[in-house]
This record gives sequence, C-alpha cells and structure tokens, in this order.
Amino acid sequence: MLPLKVDSYLDLLGKMPEYASLLSSARQLHKAQLVFFKLIPAQLTQYCRLGLIQDGKLTILVENGAVASKLKQISPSLLIKLQQCGWKVTAFQILVQAHNSLRNSRSLEKQEHSKRKLKLSQTGKECLNQLAATMSDSELKKTIQFFVRKHQDNSIDYNDPET
Repeated sequence: MLPLKVDSYLDLLGKMPEYASLLSSARQLHKAQLVFFKLIPAQLTQYCRLGLIQDGKLTILVENGAVASKLKQISPSLLIKLQQCGWKVTAFQILVQAHNSLRNSRSLEKQEHSKRKLKLSQTGKECLNQLAATMSDSELKKTIQFFVRKHQDNSIDYNDPET
C-alpha cells in the first residue's frame, strides 16, 4: 500500500470515535520519536525506541547493553535538551529488550530482501564462464555452468525450490 493511501486510511480511522484516541497517541509518539532521534547520536537511532512518559520518567527501549550504556553516559545532556524542547522529563528509565520488535522488524526486512530476485551481471556471467573453461570436468565446473545457465534471463529466485 502506498504511503498516501495509508495516510488517507489513518485519517479516516482517526475520525471514528473508537480509534481517534489511539491514533492521536500514535501520532504524538511518532513525533516524539522523531525529536528524540534528532537529539541522540545517529548511530543509536536504529537501536532505540521511546516508551511512555509517566510521572516525569521517560522510558527508552534499547536493543542491547552497549546502547543502554551509551545512553546512560549522555543522559544528563539529553535530559537538558529534552527539557529545552518543552518535555516534562526529569529522569530516564532505560530498558534493554534484546528480543523486542526492533530486532524482529530488521529480521523481517532481511527476510523480505532475501525473497527478492538477485541478478548476476553480464560481467559476472563472463567471468564465471571463463573460470569454468579453465577447469577440468568436475562437479564444481558443472555447478558453475548450471548457475550461469540459470542466470541467462538475468534473475534467479533462490527461494524457489526448483532453482
């Protein structure tokens, strides 16, 4: 689904009383997440997610101890920056969630990427053909030749059991 269609769908859901509060909270959390990402080192953004702000305590979900340690080191300056942005935060709670949705979402991205058809360039085909030509008859030579033949249409689906 295109992002524009998703936004239209979410706008429509937001007008329904039973979803208005939920979508409003989700939008606020998303905006807060974007602000938070601007304030922390860029290399940490993919490993952190915001949780609730409750009684002045901001919960930050992180993927591993190294990220938690780094956030703890920068927490005094981060706290000042958040307060300057108007956040009513007085403390942090950093929770390490090694098997949370952050890792699972990247795992799903990797699975989706692996389902895509990979392409072998013309140069790659030529190099493999040259390599096979220099080899004596063997299983490896046959496998290389088979591999190049399978790529004649310039794509192969590694998830297809017949390839």
